[in-house]
Amino acid sequence: MACSMLLGLPLPLSVTQILYINLATDGLPALALSVDPPEKDLMRPPPRNPHTGIFTRPVVILMVVGGCWLAAVSLTFFELALQTGITLQEAMAMTFVLIVLIEFFKAYNFRSDRQSVFRRPFANRWLNLAVAWELLLLAAIVYVPFFHPLFGSFALTLKDLGLIVLLASTVVPVLETAKWMARRGWFGVMP
Repeated sequence: MACSMLLGLPLPLSVTQILYINLATDGLPALALSVDPPEKDLMRPPPRNPHTGIFTRPVVILMVVGGCWLAAVSLTFFELALQTGITLQEAMAMTFVLIVLIEFFKAYNFRSDRQSVFRRPFANRWLNLAVAWELLLLAAIVYVPFFHPLFGSFALTLKDLGLIVLLASTVVPVLETAKWMARRGWFGVMP
């Protein structure tokens, strides 16, 4: 939101969309991550320093990289969507869906700060259920006309939806690269 204002663009999300993003991505998926199954090699690394908090340098780097990528992709998409001639409300609705989907991809990637997302990606059944439920709600917001005025949404075409899913999935290789760099000590000692 701040970057959009600094660049002189209209706000890319409405208040209702921001509230929904916070509820959808920080609600059930976050709770599901708290019961993630332990990693198979959990006991292999040496014990961490008991005075070290959970926000180690590699963890903070992953959070910053994910957040910066989300901001860059969504803001670029929003600006380019406006340049194509669609209405502001349509650009906002598409950016809204993009941000929600990026957050779901990030949830799967943040299951571990060391292991690849491709290693047992769907092992957390609660996360799978939470994301499936949230995707159903998102589909209702996008495709049920009753919700359109409430969320400033509209029915996306398959082409638009495909582009949004493709753009949202770009966070996966970015975070995987950051994890690979962290495992090799580029950001300091791994926990």
